This record gives sequence, C-alpha cells and structure tokens, in this order.
Amino acid sequence: MSTESSDRKGTLATALARASQFLASDPKKAIEQAREILRVVPEQPQATLVLASALRRTGDLAAALRELDALVKRHPQAVQAWLELGLVLAAQGAPRKSIAALMQATKLDPGRAEAWQVLAEQYLLVGDEAAANAATAQQLKSATKDPALLEAASALCDNKLAVAERLLKDFLKSKPTNVAAIRMLAEVAARLGRYADAETLLARCLALAPRFTVARHNYAVVLNRQNKSQEALAQVEMLLRDEPDKPAYRALKGAALGQIGEYAKAIACYESVLKTHPNQPRAWLSYGHTLKAVGRQRECIAAYRKTVALAPTMGEAYFSLANLKTFRFTADETSAMQEPPSFGSRREICGGPTGTTSDGSIPDLPRSSSRRRYAPPVAAL
Repeated sequence: MSTESSDRKGTLATALARASQFLASDPKKAIEQAREILRVVPEQPQATLVLASALRRTGDLAAALRELDALVKRHPQAVQAWLELGLVLAAQGAPRKSIAALMQATKLDPGRAEAWQVLAEQYLLVGDEAAANAATAQQLKSATKDPALLEAASALCDNKLAVAERLLKDFLKSKPTNVAAIRMLAEVAARLGRYADAETLLARCLALAPRFTVARHNYAVVLNRQNKSQEALAQVEMLLRDEPDKPAYRALKGAALGQIGEYAKAIACYESVLKTHPNQPRAWLSYGHTLKAVGRQRECIAAYRKTVALAPTMGEAYFSLANLKTFRFTADETSAMQEPPSFGSRREICGGPTGTTSDGSIPDLPRSSSRRRYAPPVAAL
C-alpha cells in the first residue's frame, strides 16, 4: 500500500470521526461535514449513514429516507443502515414499514439491543402486544453482558418467569445495585401482575440511575396501573422534558389525565399524538375510550372504527363497539369478526413462546370492572 493511499484513508477516517462526533451536539454541522466527504468520495457508505442520521435529528425525514433507501440497496448487509431506516420510518409514523426495516437489522445482528427496543415500541403501535413483549425480552437479553444475567434474560425471553425470578434474586444478593438486574426483576413482577413489587423495584432502579429513561417510563406505567396517576404524571413530565415529541410519553400522559378525570386535557393529548402519528390503532382505541367517557359517542364510534380499519383483528376494538349497545356492525365488520381474534400474535421472536401483553415492557392487563369512574387504559404507544 502506497504512502499516499494510507494518508488518504487516514484523512477519510479522521473526517468521518469528526462528522460522527457532531451528530448528538450539532447535527447541522454533521450534515455539512458528511456532505463535504461525499463531495470528495461519492456514495461513501459511512458518510451517507452519518448524513441520514443527522437529517433525521434535524427533522428532515424525507431527505433522510432518500439517503437510506439508496444506502440499503447498495449495502443490504449494513445493519446500522437498516436500524437508522427503522428509526426514520418510526419518526414518520409508519410503524409497519419501520418493523420491516428493524426486523432486517435484527436478522443481520440479533444482538443489536437498540433495534429490539425500537421494534418493541413499533409492535405496540400496531397493537401486536405479544410481539412487543417478546422484543422487549430480546432487548434485555441483547443488552446483557454479564453471563449470570444472560441466563436470567434468556429465561425471561422464553417466558420462564419463575426461573428468571430465581436467577435474578440470586444475582442481586451479591450485586444489589445492578440496575439492569433490578429492572429485569421488575419486568418479571409486572408480567406476573405484581405491580406493587414492580413499583418498588423501579423506584430503587431510578434512585441508583436517575437517567435510566426506559425504567422511568416503566415506572410511570406501573404507577398508573395502580391508580397512582398523579405520581405517574410527575414521572411523565420528567420524560417529556427530554423528549417532548415522543408519542409514547404523550399518550401515557393522556391516559393518566383520563384516569384522574381530566378528560379534556386527555383528549387534547391523544389528538396531538394522532395529528403526527395518524396510523396508530392503539392511540385511536384509547382516544375512543376517552371520548366515550365524556359522552361524545359519534366521535367515539369513529375512533373505534378507525382502529378496526388500521388493525382489523384487534378484538378489543370490536368489544368496545359492541359495548356501546346502540351500535350496529356493518356486514364487512361482522365478516372481519369471523377471523380468529388477535390480541397480539404469538410470534416466536425469542425462539420460544411469548408471554402476556406489554406496554413499553410492562404488561397491559385488563382493569377491574368494579372501578367507580371509567378510566381509559394506558395507550400502548
């Protein structure tokens, strides 16, 4: 290899590293740097990836999508390109397309934890809660490096909850401050419906790691499940300070507001989510529940029907329509109900049976029918 060639490669590597460094702090600067590299070396894959990621961070999703579509065609084995494509499609409110890209990323690299985490969120958006639950378990497994924790994560992924609980408790006896293990044990408790235990564990997790946003989201969901909605709102507001546009947080805020009877504010939250992410069946379903609570039946029916149109096998939407008593199904809707109901397909993402449903890695179990005031369930967003 010539000295000139080595120098050129060294200069390119330096330029790529510099552009990448600007992604988080100054994405506009990253765009300038990446485009300068591409002017000299057209279609350079790493520079294209940096450019697309920076475009996404500045909100230019259409331009990012164009770059990534071309990139994955030229380099179909590029895991990070598929992951970035999934992130862009998610930001555009296209969860099914995002799922396809993210599944390709996990197929190429099953250990890519970030891909599994985003995949779980996207499955929830389309109402496939069992698949989301399995993806969450796979994310925990992928993020685990400690061999002892890996065994527990594998048990959780296979829905062997008793085994996972025993292994995690044994692990925490010697490492009581390991936040990954604490969060995993909280996941087990939540799947078993032991929300008070999950709350205690997640509170401990956040005391040790206040910036652990996934745990804080789980904590807010668990609080809301126990009718501690004011406390849940406080947690959601903390999450929204860092990510004000994230639909999962905005929808959870709507659910908590509905739980305490602030229906007008809850409706506004759901409408803000649906304005930017109109193809989310779970958001439409929760919006319908809240409209029902304030007696806006015509709009409630329209929201439930939109849910059915987006997710024809989501049984809860049909049940919600039927519970309106005065509603009558069309012939097409009656025909659709003849299909086997789906409350989350039993996809074997982890190579084993999936477990109960999930809301951002916390199960979305039915509420008690004895509650005095109607409260919409937490949107699985």
